[in-house]
Amino acid sequence: MRYFRIFVLHFQQAFENRGRSFIWLLLAVINPLLVLSYWIGVYHSQNGGIAGWALSSVTSYYFLLMFAGSFLIAHVEYDVAVHDIQEGGLVKYLLKPFSYFWYYFLGELPWRMIQGLFSLTILFIFSLFLGKFVQLVSTPELILAAIIISLLGFILSFIFKMILGFTAFWLTDFHGVQSIFEIIILVFAGFVMPLEFYPALIEGIAKVLPFAYMVYYPVIALQGKLDLVSLLQVVGMQLVWIFAFLAVYKLMWSKGVRSFTGVGQ
Repeated sequence: MRYFRIFVLHFQQAFENRGRSFIWLLLAVINPLLVLSYWIGVYHSQNGGIAGWALSSVTSYYFLLMFAGSFLIAHVEYDVAVHDIQEGGLVKYLLKPFSYFWYYFLGELPWRMIQGLFSLTILFIFSLFLGKFVQLVSTPELILAAIIISLLGFILSFIFKMILGFTAFWLTDFHGVQSIFEIIILVFAGFVMPLEFYPALIEGIAKVLPFAYMVYYPVIALQGKLDLVSLLQVVGMQLVWIFAFLAVYKLMWSKGVRSFTGVGQ
């Protein structure tokens, strides 16, 4: 009941600021559409598919990136690093009768839900008027697997962003680390282009790193480009990364709290 009340309070706050959520959604929409316009030009110039992808696959990939950018990627690292650690706000959570992890998780979830709902509405409009350019998973078992992969992608993203925020326990310039990982996520999570479009070496590296399991695999799962066996393999890798990140999270939290002075930096 305690955590349910925390979720409800955060949902009320997120709903009151739904205008801000809509502005953030526009950023998640505009970038994929700009990149998509480039790939449509490349497709027509080659008179055929790109790396084995048909035009409908390319367009639906970037349409689904709007959903991925608004729902799957958490944005908690700044609050954790700056407001809690560098400014000393963490002290008010240390004696609270609830988990710091779950407080932020339940605080982030409403924002992702509202922005995800906005993006799904836009995706529905696109599919209504541009149906031949939208390729989505259709069979029930694949739909269920794609939903599970999407939820695990969000959880993986959230834990990673919490870890990223914890670096402020030992670093005075968090913004540099944040900017570096924003670029890494942009490239290796599939925001720039599908991983198949990269050279073989970079594609192989990207598919080993955790970032593809936050965005790229949920997107192509929602497209229906993976069979059931491949989907189960993706779920397995996501669980491996989630448990690995949880171990890192617990280690950084225990050591970071010991070094935290309570007055900020």
